[in-house]
Amino acid sequence: MMKTALKLLDKRIMVTRPAAQSEKLCPLISINGGDVILFPTIEIKEVSKTDELKNCFNDIENYDYMIFISRNAVTTAFKSYLTNIKFPERLKFIAIGPGTGNILNETGIPDVIIPENRYDSESLLQLSILHEENVREKNILIVKGIGGRNLIEDTLTQRGANISCAEIYERCIPTYNDDAIDEIWQDNKPDIIIVTSNDGLDNLVTLTHDHWKTSLFNTPLVTMSDRMITLAKERGFVSGLAIAPDKTDEGLLSALLELVEMEHNDK
Repeated sequence: MMKTALKLLDKRIMVTRPAAQSEKLCPLISINGGDVILFPTIEIKEVSKTDELKNCFNDIENYDYMIFISRNAVTTAFKSYLTNIKFPERLKFIAIGPGTGNILNETGIPDVIIPENRYDSESLLQLSILHEENVREKNILIVKGIGGRNLIEDTLTQRGANISCAEIYERCIPTYNDDAIDEIWQDNKPDIIIVTSNDGLDNLVTLTHDHWKTSLFNTPLVTMSDRMITLAKERGFVSGLAIAPDKTDEGLLSALLELVEMEHNDK
């Protein structure tokens, strides 16, 4: 359960998510007494519409399941490919987590299937609807960004499903001028950083000038998974590392509050 007794005590919280994905998280931080530093380390860009991608969505009548791997996958697909589409009644929609599922709901898709408790590829593959007996010979479209793991498509292929994959956006590293980065670390050094993807973490390290790396690596992190904690340690982070209890904005806030409480109790 999210803790609210102890506020964020005017801590400066750097949020590295793309701005469009921070519209709920940033107000949550502010309401709980934190000072938000919005520093997106990933820029989302839609890829060109190739004939192959168009064909993926033109075949919508043939699919049994559509799996959306991120919120960006939903927003990009419904903006550019799924406008004025009548979906077949048998088509089932699956989302990797509640954030992605909520956006599907907002587009008018009811009864979205999501994993319970954990929201990652492994948990999604444990859904009973994706067990071998339920996917064999089924036609499945996976909508995602370029790159990342292929665990879902590889596993479902092994289970006998016919997989199509539409990679409709890419994650790019943003451009910042040197003064903007120096101003953050010289005048507004964050007390805690929220990083929600491996790419975002790597880009944060890349974007931070070498003479600020020591400050960066000594700043506590809130992340989404054990894998991200392992990567952070490999990159050089040595301060407090916390994992959100669930992959939601509320989960990130809970981890922030716990970090602040630990620091407060240590004093």
